[in-house]
Amino acid sequence: MNENKSAGGNQGGTPAGEGRPQEGVLIYLPSRWLFGLCLLQFALLIGLALMHWLPERRAAPIAPPVAKAVAGESELFFKGDPGPWGQPEYVRINIEPPDEFVPVDDRQFEPTRWHFLNYSRAQLTAFFNACDLTLPQRAALTDTSKWQGSTNGIFVAPPNDLMLELNSRARTQIYTVLAESEENQFHVWPATFRNGAADEWFRASGLSPATLAMVKNLTYPRGASLCFSDIPQAFSRMPSIPERRLLVKALSRQSTLLMKLRVTPDSDVAAMTAYWAKGGRAKDVAPLLDSLCKVPGGATVDVAHVMPPFARKRLNTYPSPPSKPGAPMPDCFWTVMNFFNDPPDDRYHDDEVWRKELEQDYTPVAEATFGDLVFFLRADGTPLHAAVHIADDVVFTKNGGSLNQPWILMKLEDLLAKYPTVAPMRAVTFHLNKPKT
Repeated sequence: MNENKSAGGNQGGTPAGEGRPQEGVLIYLPSRWLFGLCLLQFALLIGLALMHWLPERRAAPIAPPVAKAVAGESELFFKGDPGPWGQPEYVRINIEPPDEFVPVDDRQFEPTRWHFLNYSRAQLTAFFNACDLTLPQRAALTDTSKWQGSTNGIFVAPPNDLMLELNSRARTQIYTVLAESEENQFHVWPATFRNGAADEWFRASGLSPATLAMVKNLTYPRGASLCFSDIPQAFSRMPSIPERRLLVKALSRQSTLLMKLRVTPDSDVAAMTAYWAKGGRAKDVAPLLDSLCKVPGGATVDVAHVMPPFARKRLNTYPSPPSKPGAPMPDCFWTVMNFFNDPPDDRYHDDEVWRKELEQDYTPVAEATFGDLVFFLRADGTPLHAAVHIADDVVFTKNGGSLNQPWILMKLEDLLAKYPTVAPMRAVTFHLNKPKT
């Protein structure tokens, strides 16, 4: 999400002018650039924001990802819920962008200024007094000589040491408010992971113990997400370029899945074929599943083999850089509308095209099935992101229009953590009225 055009998804999330679901559930959002793909998961998640801006006409997934196993063995391998899709089995991995997609130059950062949207001086003073700050921190932040008024709020120049020393509660209190202003891109689109999974986020990252301690101290919870917004401050304490690269790669990690289907002689191959063969692919899916059920004891097949060519070619890959400066890059909306298309239709880079098609050719449904489109909306109906339902609460997703956002499979809990909101998001599922053949 992030994929708003005016809000990002991104990232998010997000991070985009969105199609309008039935009865006006989706609201069109104007677009904007995230300032420069400077940081992966920051140009990622933050970049998640501008994610709807970097779509590419070719959308060729070439750059190879770096995948790392995560968590303990009991968490790494697990079975999903069976259904008409069969019996899924998973391996959870973290996928990182290739080194060439990892900027590490801190000269791009302007001095940090926090923008408090629509705050008066009295309101901002009261806010800081209510935060869980130490007396010196409160004195520093309420020093009005460091404030600058704007047409729609107040800018505050916080000391660098103060930002590094905030406790988690104060960081959440302040950064949640900062996320309301588009001036604070690192707070609108932080690097994110599942809340409560800090050890998994940074496991096997190669970071030094000192850097790890600093980074974990800078994380903070927001809703279902564990967030990190202080890359400029972290870089100020990290002169080593290799160490910076390790940090950005770790922050840019995507928690994704290797998903397989177990087929045995007892499997309902007819039901599985009916489920996976949408898009006129029965001739491709049926022989494969039928052959697997004849293997003594059964066998597994990667879910990529029963997905349409568009998804199969892109799964676990990153997009290529744009062929021309400023050329659109694939975002979440381009991705979901092209799921059954081979080759993809670049008309979907135009918001008006897919919004009109979504309204005319799709119907909201209560339960998702393979290939349905899932739009994620804020409480006010503002769309953050779109993904394709696969099975067993797994979706096929590209979390924004950034080069640093791969096409991956995610559990819903992982996807929702990419779009940090205090209020829960709402999912609206759309089913194509007339199946593509």
